[in-house]
Amino acid sequence: MKAKKEKISFLELVWLFVIGCFIGFVLETIFHFLKNGEWINKQGLLYGPFKPIYGFGLIFIILIMNNFREKKFWQKFLIGVILGSAFEYFGSVFQEYVFGTSTWNYSHFNLNVGGRIYLPYCLAWGFISVFCVDILYPWFQKGIANINKNVYRITTCIIAIFMIINVSLTALASIRYSDRANNDNAINTVFKVIDKWYPDEYMQIKFPKMKVIKEKN
Repeated sequence: MKAKKEKISFLELVWLFVIGCFIGFVLETIFHFLKNGEWINKQGLLYGPFKPIYGFGLIFIILIMNNFREKKFWQKFLIGVILGSAFEYFGSVFQEYVFGTSTWNYSHFNLNVGGRIYLPYCLAWGFISVFCVDILYPWFQKGIANINKNVYRITTCIIAIFMIINVSLTALASIRYSDRANNDNAINTVFKVIDKWYPDEYMQIKFPKMKVIKEKN
């Protein structure tokens, strides 16, 4: 029997983003501890235990992989490797050129491409993609089906507003963090407020692994 492909609603996308952000935060925190024996703040947003790259990644994977749920495991795995690797690569490029910062770099590993992706992690994307489309998303759908529709809609709207504000503030704070390192003064009131609320000391504590890309003068 063929798996049924279902349309993904905006409300579902909001929660997939939140779930992806949270899972990413937990996984990176635990992985760093197991690898280095220390606990550090692995947040990717100013407020809450969230890593947005994983939230956007989960949405990206589900939206595309949902079209291939009927494929064989090895086919979904291969598609996942390609999708995940491309997403990670261009996510790194986007962060560097839009925000002037970098959060990950694999240059110290062999089998890397421009320091942006690393082959073993590319293979991991294949397993993650299959897990997300075959297990996580169906489980998620069953869960929300048992929630009161009005409560679901209201809660989702509140969460969506919070995450939009959270992501926007984080983006502005990251841009100014990079600008200050390159001696660029705040040119408007918004940036001046951001400089006051989120100075370098705050950003360094909040995002200890974030590196600023300094421009060549």
